[in-house]
Amino acid sequence: MKKLFVGLMALMLLSGCSQNQKVHYFMLTNDQELSALYNSEGKQITDYQYQSFEKVGNRGYIITNEKKQVGFIDLDGDEILSIGEYETLESVDDMFYATKKVEKKKEDQKEKSTENTFVKENLYVLNEDGEVLYQADKSTAIMQSGLPVILKDKEYIVLYNNGEELYKGKEVITYVSQYSNGKSVVVGFKNYNHFYYLNQDDEKDFDLKIEKGQYKFLCQNDQGCILNDEKSKSMIYIDFEKQEAYQNHIAIKDAYFDDKGNIILTHDDKTYIYPTGGVPVLINSYYVNAKTYLERNEDVYGPHIIYKNGVSQGNLENCQLYPEVVLLNYEIFPVYIQDKGYAYYNFDNKQVIDQMYLEAQPFDVSDTAIVKVDNTGYSLIDKEGQILTKNTYYRMEYIGSSYYVVYNENGMYGIIDVTGEEIFPIEYTSLPETPFIEYNDEKYMMLNKNGRSYVYDINNDMEELFSIEGDLIFHQEGYFSDGYHYYTVDGESIE
Repeated sequence: MKKLFVGLMALMLLSGCSQNQKVHYFMLTNDQELSALYNSEGKQITDYQYQSFEKVGNRGYIITNEKKQVGFIDLDGDEILSIGEYETLESVDDMFYATKKVEKKKEDQKEKSTENTFVKENLYVLNEDGEVLYQADKSTAIMQSGLPVILKDKEYIVLYNNGEELYKGKEVITYVSQYSNGKSVVVGFKNYNHFYYLNQDDEKDFDLKIEKGQYKFLCQNDQGCILNDEKSKSMIYIDFEKQEAYQNHIAIKDAYFDDKGNIILTHDDKTYIYPTGGVPVLINSYYVNAKTYLERNEDVYGPHIIYKNGVSQGNLENCQLYPEVVLLNYEIFPVYIQDKGYAYYNFDNKQVIDQMYLEAQPFDVSDTAIVKVDNTGYSLIDKEGQILTKNTYYRMEYIGSSYYVVYNENGMYGIIDVTGEEIFPIEYTSLPETPFIEYNDEKYMMLNKNGRSYVYDINNDMEELFSIEGDLIFHQEGYFSDGYHYYTVDGESIE
């Protein structure tokens, strides 16, 4: 088969298995800028005929042809929605919003419908097979919200999944918000909101009545989710296990879960850590959780307040703290003591390592830290301050898992592990953006030497899998590219 790769290539990992092996589906784009569907077994499923494509969950792709007509294909390449049948298509849960091309006289033309408004013409709700569930007309109005809302015979219906009814009743619905086509939904009514959480079978697990507002989802994990109404400065945390809602009136714009599951709230230059059911705590330096953290004073050298388990442990004076919010992996932290150097303290306000350092970093997930003992270079230490590396290095960086990149003064680098053992000698010349790679429960290392990229299998004693001239980039969907060619994780060319 001819090599047709010139520029764009998207690799989308979708579900499916054959003989316990995952099958990947992806689009390739040729030099005519048309795309075709392939699978990871090398089979070309469709012709090169699509001008654009958009992944739809684990079901297929919304595609357009050269005439910009839209359709939908499944992973077998079959047209579930024929190209040109509808003018627009938009995926919503396991359904679609669709419109048709309608010619109108100028005097009959109306403004295009916007989200959270009901329309009575040219809007369809389709199921995953392309069948019409509802059509907007004189007797049926449809709101194109986070989920479809139908108004028919003075009743409101909220559809989810593949057309099932989440809610049906006569109360006026103002909007619907859903978390990333997931298991959480907020339905807005005139005077309050209703939160729904669905289980693995898409059945209602529990639901809660929450305060009036227009909420959007900021983040979610297996324990709970954060809702926010920025206008009314209302943040709500939904605890999935306790099936309770906790509200705080606070101005935030975003939220996320850190690597330890703490809930972090942000607003411009302010960062808060949120204790479930409690009051958000303003943080500005090192922290472990909402009760164990440092409160950095605006005065560079303090005094800074230490909190452990919610109780003040006194002040740190005549020292500097890191001026950004940093999650600690281990409950000791470096401070710069004026005119002396760096020392490590714990949350009992005690220095825990006798040695002073020219430079010191927080401990990483391996409970080791990079320090500079003297001008000879950088070393790696454990929690007791014992030096783990046999040599000192001109520069050192943590790259993930238990691996560190170490440099000499000429800019060449090698790799050591958490024990200080040399894994690769200092002879490599260019560090890729993602040298440590985790994919499908496997681990890889990618390095570059003299313009050639090397990929190693970490789980198999750093065996070299393949090498390619040029700079490789790993894509999280599961492939490597060098800008012109594409390779599997085993180095096989995708053609």
